[in-house]
Amino acid sequence: MKKQLISCAILVAVLAAPATAWAQVGGGIKAGTNFARVTGADDDDIGDRIGFVAGLFLTTNQGLFAAQPEVVLSMQGSKFSFGTATLDYIQVPILLRIGSSAKNKASIYGLVGPSFGLLVQDENWDDPVERGDVGLVVGAGVTFSRVLAEVRYTAGLRDFSKGSTAYKNRVFSLMGGFVF
Repeated sequence: MKKQLISCAILVAVLAAPATAWAQVGGGIKAGTNFARVTGADDDDIGDRIGFVAGLFLTTNQGLFAAQPEVVLSMQGSKFSFGTATLDYIQVPILLRIGSSAKNKASIYGLVGPSFGLLVQDENWDDPVERGDVGLVVGAGVTFSRVLAEVRYTAGLRDFSKGSTAYKNRVFSLMGGFVF
């Protein structure tokens, strides 16, 4: 009974919240291309793995400073002399958005914050890999009306290899999307 009362109280509080508070929450979708590479490899012939990145985001507090949590599918890894080694993650960046965020005008913004990843697929790695990854995201973007363009760099902070070589992810992303 107590849980039902608490649930009802929360529902009433949410429904009674002022409309201006709801107007301060936005979101959207974005997709693009990753240029990913791992550091720590012994291979002299290492190259970028070009992959897909796509996800959803939510922006709160629509002022000069805003929180922007995201859920993103990120295709990462590297090209080696023996072939392409893949690491595909579900990433959850928790970003601080700095700059104007007017929905119906042009705006420029910066992004910075941590990203937490869960490995969903790995192929062609000799050593076993960790299921989780942590990175630091730095980026910038621009919106025109409801359309956005964004560039970002994610530096892996954690060694994802369980073997003798310390591998870390490095990802440069170009994305476009729509703001709701």
